[in-house]
Amino acid sequence: MKRLWGSLIVLLAFALAFTATSQAAFSVSYTDRGSLWLSSLDGKHKRKLAAKPNGKVKWIETAQSDNGRVIAVRRDPAKIANLNSYSLWGPTGRRLKFGSLTAESGWTSYVMPLSLDLTSDGKTLVYGYQYFTYNYPVSSLENGTSVKSVNASFLNPINIVGELWPTTVGTRIVASQQDVFAGVQKASSAPYGDEFHGWFDVDGTGYDLHRTDVAANKKVAAAELDPSASDSKQPSLLFASRISGLGGSISGACFLPTKGDAESVSISQDGKSIAWKDNRGVVVAGVPTFGGTDVCKLTRGARVISRTGEFPSIGPAKVSVRKRR
Repeated sequence: MKRLWGSLIVLLAFALAFTATSQAAFSVSYTDRGSLWLSSLDGKHKRKLAAKPNGKVKWIETAQSDNGRVIAVRRDPAKIANLNSYSLWGPTGRRLKFGSLTAESGWTSYVMPLSLDLTSDGKTLVYGYQYFTYNYPVSSLENGTSVKSVNASFLNPINIVGELWPTTVGTRIVASQQDVFAGVQKASSAPYGDEFHGWFDVDGTGYDLHRTDVAANKKVAAAELDPSASDSKQPSLLFASRISGLGGSISGACFLPTKGDAESVSISQDGKSIAWKDNRGVVVAGVPTFGGTDVCKLTRGARVISRTGEFPSIGPAKVSVRKRR
Protein backbone atom coordinates (compact mmCIF):
# COMPACT_ATOMS: atom_id res chain seq x y z
CA MET A 1 0.00 0.00 0.00
CA LYS A 2 2.88 2.38 0.85
CA ARG A 3 4.39 1.73 -2.57
CA LEU A 4 1.02 2.45 -4.23
CA TRP A 5 0.59 5.73 -2.35
CA GLY A 6 4.18 6.65 -3.15
CA SER A 7 3.58 6.03 -6.85
CA LEU A 8 0.38 8.08 -6.81
CA ILE A 9 2.14 10.98 -5.08
CA VAL A 10 4.94 10.91 -7.68
CA LEU A 11 2.42 10.85 -10.53
CA LEU A 12 0.41 13.71 -9.00
CA ALA A 13 3.55 15.79 -8.50
CA PHE A 14 4.55 15.14 -12.12
CA ALA A 15 1.10 16.12 -13.37
CA LEU A 16 1.12 19.35 -11.35
CA ALA A 17 4.62 20.20 -12.54
CA PHE A 18 3.61 19.51 -16.17
CA THR A 19 0.53 21.74 -15.84
CA ALA A 20 2.58 24.54 -14.29
CA THR A 21 5.19 24.26 -17.06
CA SER A 22 2.49 24.29 -19.72
CA GLN A 23 0.88 27.41 -18.26
CA ALA A 24 4.22 29.15 -17.81
CA ALA A 25 4.96 28.76 -21.52
CA PHE A 26 2.10 31.11 -22.37
CA SER A 27 0.80 34.55 -21.52
CA VAL A 28 -2.39 36.43 -22.26
CA SER A 29 -2.28 39.90 -23.79
CA TYR A 30 -5.24 42.22 -23.30
CA THR A 31 -6.22 45.88 -23.18
CA ASP A 32 -7.37 47.47 -19.94
CA ARG A 33 -8.69 51.04 -19.67
CA GLY A 34 -6.73 52.06 -22.73
CA SER A 35 -3.41 50.41 -21.78
CA LEU A 36 -1.90 47.19 -23.15
CA TRP A 37 -0.99 44.39 -20.72
CA LEU A 38 0.58 40.93 -20.57
CA SER A 39 -0.29 38.46 -17.80
CA SER A 40 0.69 34.94 -16.90
CA LEU A 41 -2.24 32.55 -17.32
CA ASP A 42 -2.65 32.26 -13.54
CA GLY A 43 -2.74 36.05 -13.18
CA LYS A 44 0.14 36.12 -10.68
CA HIS A 45 2.55 38.04 -12.90
CA LYS A 46 1.65 41.05 -15.02
CA ARG A 47 3.45 43.56 -17.18
CA LYS A 48 2.26 46.78 -18.80
CA LEU A 49 3.45 46.59 -22.40
CA ALA A 50 2.16 50.03 -23.42
CA ALA A 51 0.60 52.80 -21.34
CA LYS A 52 -2.59 54.55 -22.39
CA PRO A 53 -1.78 57.38 -24.83
CA ASN A 54 -2.66 60.95 -23.93
CA GLY A 55 -6.21 62.29 -24.12
CA LYS A 56 -9.03 60.08 -25.36
CA VAL A 57 -6.74 57.93 -27.50
CA LYS A 58 -6.49 54.32 -26.29
CA TRP A 59 -5.27 50.86 -27.22
CA ILE A 60 -8.18 48.68 -28.31
CA GLU A 61 -7.98 45.25 -29.96
CA THR A 62 -4.86 43.16 -29.53
CA ALA A 63 -3.61 39.75 -30.72
CA GLN A 64 -0.61 37.46 -30.30
CA SER A 65 1.08 35.40 -33.01
CA ASP A 66 2.29 31.85 -32.47
CA ASN A 67 5.86 33.12 -32.09
CA GLY A 68 5.00 35.69 -29.41
CA ARG A 69 4.67 38.90 -31.40
CA VAL A 70 1.96 41.19 -30.00
CA ILE A 71 -0.04 43.68 -32.05
CA ALA A 72 -2.44 46.31 -30.75
CA VAL A 73 -4.58 48.95 -32.47
CA ARG A 74 -4.39 52.57 -31.32
CA ARG A 75 -7.74 54.30 -31.65
CA ASP A 76 -8.42 58.03 -31.66
CA PRO A 77 -12.22 58.47 -31.30
CA ALA A 78 -11.94 61.88 -32.94
CA LYS A 79 -10.78 60.30 -36.20
CA ILE A 80 -12.46 57.88 -38.61
CA ALA A 81 -11.63 54.21 -38.17
CA ASN A 82 -9.49 53.89 -41.31
CA LEU A 83 -6.97 56.17 -39.58
CA ASN A 84 -6.47 53.67 -36.75
CA SER A 85 -2.80 52.95 -36.23
CA TYR A 86 -1.09 49.90 -34.77
CA SER A 87 2.14 48.90 -33.08
CA LEU A 88 3.92 45.54 -33.12
CA TRP A 89 6.08 44.21 -30.29
CA GLY A 90 8.46 41.26 -30.24
CA PRO A 91 8.19 38.37 -27.73
CA THR A 92 10.35 40.19 -25.18
CA GLY A 93 8.41 43.46 -25.41
CA ARG A 94 10.64 45.41 -27.80
CA ARG A 95 8.59 47.58 -30.13
CA LEU A 96 9.31 46.52 -33.71
CA LYS A 97 7.01 48.44 -36.02
CA PHE A 98 4.13 50.84 -36.25
CA GLY A 99 1.75 51.63 -39.07
CA SER A 100 -1.84 52.18 -40.16
CA LEU A 101 -4.64 49.68 -40.76
CA THR A 102 -5.53 51.53 -44.00
CA ALA A 103 -8.61 50.95 -46.18
CA GLU A 104 -10.02 51.58 -49.63
CA SER A 105 -10.91 55.19 -50.30
CA GLY A 106 -14.28 56.44 -51.52
CA TRP A 107 -16.52 55.19 -48.71
CA THR A 108 -18.42 57.36 -46.23
CA SER A 109 -18.14 55.20 -43.13
CA TYR A 110 -15.51 52.70 -41.98
CA VAL A 111 -15.75 50.18 -39.16
CA MET A 112 -12.53 48.30 -38.34
CA PRO A 113 -11.07 46.15 -36.99
CA LEU A 114 -13.83 43.57 -36.67
CA SER A 115 -11.49 40.95 -35.26
CA LEU A 116 -7.70 41.17 -35.49
CA ASP A 117 -5.02 38.51 -35.89
CA LEU A 118 -1.49 37.75 -37.05
CA THR A 119 -0.22 34.79 -39.06
CA SER A 120 1.86 32.34 -37.03
CA ASP A 121 5.15 34.06 -37.94
CA GLY A 122 3.78 37.49 -36.97
CA LYS A 123 4.54 38.94 -40.41
CA THR A 124 1.04 39.28 -41.87
CA LEU A 125 -1.90 41.13 -40.36
CA VAL A 126 -5.58 40.31 -40.94
CA TYR A 127 -8.58 42.32 -39.78
CA GLY A 128 -12.28 42.47 -40.55
CA TYR A 129 -13.89 45.57 -41.98
CA GLN A 130 -17.24 47.09 -42.89
CA TYR A 131 -17.46 49.90 -45.45
CA PHE A 132 -20.66 51.89 -45.90
CA THR A 133 -21.83 54.70 -48.18
CA TYR A 134 -25.27 56.29 -47.97
CA ASN A 135 -26.77 57.27 -51.32
CA TYR A 136 -30.51 57.87 -51.57
CA PRO A 137 -32.36 55.77 -52.54
CA VAL A 138 -29.69 53.02 -52.67
CA SER A 139 -26.84 52.65 -50.18
CA SER A 140 -23.74 50.49 -50.46
CA LEU A 141 -22.34 48.12 -47.85
CA GLU A 142 -19.28 45.88 -48.04
CA ASN A 143 -18.01 43.41 -45.44
CA GLY A 144 -14.76 41.54 -45.65
CA THR A 145 -11.26 40.81 -44.42
CA SER A 146 -8.19 42.94 -45.08
CA VAL A 147 -4.78 41.26 -45.38
CA LYS A 148 -1.47 43.10 -45.41
CA SER A 149 2.19 42.62 -44.56
CA VAL A 150 3.26 44.37 -41.36
CA ASN A 151 6.33 45.50 -43.35
CA ALA A 152 4.12 47.39 -45.82
CA SER A 153 2.20 49.13 -43.08
CA PHE A 154 1.09 52.23 -45.00
CA LEU A 155 0.03 50.47 -48.22
CA ASN A 156 -3.59 49.52 -48.83
CA PRO A 157 -4.44 45.91 -47.94
CA ILE A 158 -5.72 43.10 -50.14
CA ASN A 159 -9.43 42.80 -49.41
CA ILE A 160 -11.27 39.46 -49.37
CA VAL A 161 -14.92 40.47 -49.77
CA GLY A 162 -17.56 38.50 -47.87
CA GLU A 163 -15.18 36.89 -45.35
CA LEU A 164 -15.67 38.54 -41.95
CA TRP A 165 -14.37 38.15 -38.38
CA PRO A 166 -11.03 36.61 -39.46
CA THR A 167 -8.56 34.62 -37.39
CA THR A 168 -5.54 32.69 -38.61
CA VAL A 169 -4.13 29.16 -38.33
CA GLY A 170 -0.59 29.20 -39.67
CA THR A 171 -1.05 31.41 -42.73
CA ARG A 172 -4.64 30.30 -43.45
CA ILE A 173 -7.67 32.40 -42.54
CA VAL A 174 -10.83 31.15 -40.85
CA ALA A 175 -13.74 33.54 -41.34
CA SER A 176 -17.49 33.95 -41.01
CA GLN A 177 -19.55 33.85 -44.20
CA GLN A 178 -23.07 35.32 -44.40
CA ASP A 179 -23.19 35.35 -40.56
CA VAL A 180 -23.82 31.59 -40.30
CA PHE A 181 -21.07 29.65 -42.11
CA ALA A 182 -17.47 29.12 -41.03
CA GLY A 183 -15.10 29.08 -44.00
CA VAL A 184 -11.48 27.89 -44.12
CA GLN A 185 -9.10 29.41 -46.62
CA LYS A 186 -7.53 26.91 -49.02
CA ALA A 187 -3.84 26.39 -48.29
CA SER A 188 -2.89 27.13 -51.89
CA SER A 189 -4.34 30.65 -51.70
CA ALA A 190 -3.25 31.61 -48.15
CA PRO A 191 -3.12 34.26 -46.87
CA TYR A 192 -4.27 36.65 -49.65
CA GLY A 193 -6.55 34.49 -51.79
CA ASP A 194 -10.35 34.37 -51.83
CA GLU A 195 -10.77 30.58 -52.15
CA PHE A 196 -12.48 29.12 -49.07
CA HIS A 197 -14.26 25.86 -48.33
CA GLY A 198 -17.12 25.46 -45.86
CA TRP A 199 -16.55 23.95 -42.43
CA PHE A 200 -19.62 24.20 -40.18
CA ASP A 201 -22.67 26.42 -39.84
CA VAL A 202 -25.07 27.75 -37.19
CA ASP A 203 -28.00 28.25 -39.55
CA GLY A 204 -31.37 27.99 -37.80
CA THR A 205 -29.96 28.39 -34.27
CA GLY A 206 -31.04 32.01 -33.81
CA TYR A 207 -27.40 33.08 -33.52
CA ASP A 208 -24.93 34.73 -35.86
CA LEU A 209 -21.42 33.37 -36.16
CA HIS A 210 -18.61 35.81 -35.39
CA ARG A 211 -14.99 34.76 -34.70
CA THR A 212 -13.80 31.16 -34.75
CA ASP A 213 -10.49 30.58 -32.98
CA VAL A 214 -8.47 27.41 -33.61
CA ALA A 215 -5.50 26.16 -31.58
CA ALA A 216 -2.23 26.02 -33.50
CA ASN A 217 -2.13 22.24 -32.99
CA LYS A 218 -5.52 22.06 -34.79
CA LYS A 219 -7.11 19.94 -32.08
CA VAL A 220 -9.46 22.45 -30.39
CA ALA A 221 -11.71 25.18 -31.77
CA ALA A 222 -14.09 27.74 -30.30
CA ALA A 223 -16.63 30.05 -31.91
CA GLU A 224 -18.44 33.21 -30.83
CA LEU A 225 -22.23 33.20 -31.28
CA ASP A 226 -24.23 36.41 -31.10
CA PRO A 227 -28.07 36.52 -31.02
CA SER A 228 -29.42 37.21 -34.51
CA ALA A 229 -32.24 39.47 -33.34
CA SER A 230 -31.07 42.97 -32.47
CA ASP A 231 -33.59 43.20 -29.62
CA SER A 232 -32.72 39.80 -28.15
CA LYS A 233 -32.04 39.65 -24.42
CA GLN A 234 -30.09 36.42 -24.77
CA PRO A 235 -26.34 36.72 -24.08
CA SER A 236 -23.69 35.97 -26.65
CA LEU A 237 -22.22 32.47 -26.20
CA LEU A 238 -18.96 30.62 -26.75
CA PHE A 239 -19.09 27.21 -28.43
CA ALA A 240 -16.07 24.89 -28.06
CA SER A 241 -15.16 21.45 -29.38
CA ARG A 242 -12.47 19.00 -30.28
CA ILE A 243 -11.65 18.94 -33.99
CA SER A 244 -9.88 16.47 -36.23
CA GLY A 245 -7.69 19.06 -37.91
CA LEU A 246 -8.48 22.42 -39.48
CA GLY A 247 -11.84 22.08 -41.22
CA GLY A 248 -12.23 18.55 -39.83
CA SER A 249 -14.96 16.82 -37.87
CA ILE A 250 -16.23 18.17 -34.54
CA SER A 251 -16.68 16.13 -31.36
CA GLY A 252 -17.50 16.78 -27.70
CA ALA A 253 -19.09 20.12 -28.59
CA CYS A 254 -20.43 22.26 -25.75
CA PHE A 255 -21.03 25.81 -24.56
CA LEU A 256 -18.43 27.27 -22.23
CA PRO A 257 -19.59 28.22 -18.69
CA THR A 258 -19.49 31.97 -19.30
CA LYS A 259 -21.19 34.80 -17.38
CA GLY A 260 -23.33 37.20 -19.40
CA ASP A 261 -22.17 38.31 -22.85
CA ALA A 262 -19.03 36.43 -23.88
CA GLU A 263 -16.61 37.26 -26.70
CA SER A 264 -12.96 37.46 -27.78
CA VAL A 265 -12.23 33.76 -27.28
CA SER A 266 -8.60 32.67 -27.62
CA ILE A 267 -7.04 29.19 -27.36
CA SER A 268 -3.42 28.49 -26.46
CA GLN A 269 -1.21 27.04 -29.16
CA ASP A 270 -1.07 23.66 -27.39
CA GLY A 271 -4.87 23.53 -27.10
CA LYS A 272 -4.86 23.27 -23.30
CA SER A 273 -5.86 26.77 -22.14
CA ILE A 274 -8.62 29.12 -23.23
CA ALA A 275 -9.35 32.80 -22.56
CA TRP A 276 -12.34 35.00 -23.17
CA LYS A 277 -14.03 38.18 -22.03
CA ASP A 278 -17.42 38.12 -20.28
CA ASN A 279 -19.20 40.07 -17.54
CA ARG A 280 -16.40 39.18 -15.12
CA GLY A 281 -13.69 40.69 -17.36
CA VAL A 282 -10.80 38.76 -18.92
CA VAL A 283 -11.03 35.08 -17.89
CA VAL A 284 -8.52 32.24 -18.40
CA ALA A 285 -9.28 28.54 -17.85
CA GLY A 286 -8.33 25.07 -18.95
CA VAL A 287 -10.17 23.82 -22.02
CA PRO A 288 -13.17 21.51 -21.43
CA THR A 289 -12.75 17.76 -21.05
CA PHE A 290 -14.97 17.23 -24.14
CA GLY A 291 -15.98 13.88 -22.71
CA GLY A 292 -17.40 12.00 -19.73
CA THR A 293 -20.65 12.91 -17.99
CA ASP A 294 -19.96 16.65 -18.32
CA VAL A 295 -18.35 17.40 -21.68
CA CYS A 296 -17.90 21.07 -20.82
CA LYS A 297 -16.27 20.58 -17.42
CA LEU A 298 -13.16 22.75 -17.47
CA THR A 299 -9.84 20.98 -17.01
CA ARG A 300 -8.70 23.99 -14.98
CA GLY A 301 -11.03 26.37 -13.19
CA ALA A 302 -11.79 29.82 -14.59
CA ARG A 303 -9.61 32.60 -13.21
CA VAL A 304 -10.38 36.32 -13.64
CA ILE A 305 -7.22 38.07 -14.86
CA SER A 306 -8.68 41.58 -15.07
CA ARG A 307 -12.18 42.79 -14.20
CA THR A 308 -11.86 45.69 -16.65
CA GLY A 309 -9.82 43.96 -19.36
CA GLU A 310 -10.85 43.25 -22.96
CA PHE A 311 -9.68 41.42 -26.10
CA PRO A 312 -7.58 38.61 -24.53
CA SER A 313 -5.18 36.69 -26.76
CA ILE A 314 -3.01 33.78 -25.62
CA GLY A 315 0.52 33.29 -26.95
CA PRO A 316 4.16 32.85 -25.92
CA ALA A 317 5.05 36.53 -25.36
CA LYS A 318 7.16 36.85 -22.20
CA VAL A 319 5.62 38.48 -19.14
CA SER A 320 8.95 38.72 -17.28
CA VAL A 321 12.19 39.70 -18.97
CA ARG A 322 15.55 39.39 -17.26
CA LYS A 323 17.37 42.68 -16.80
CA ARG A 324 20.79 42.96 -18.35
CA ARG A 325 23.66 43.38 -15.92
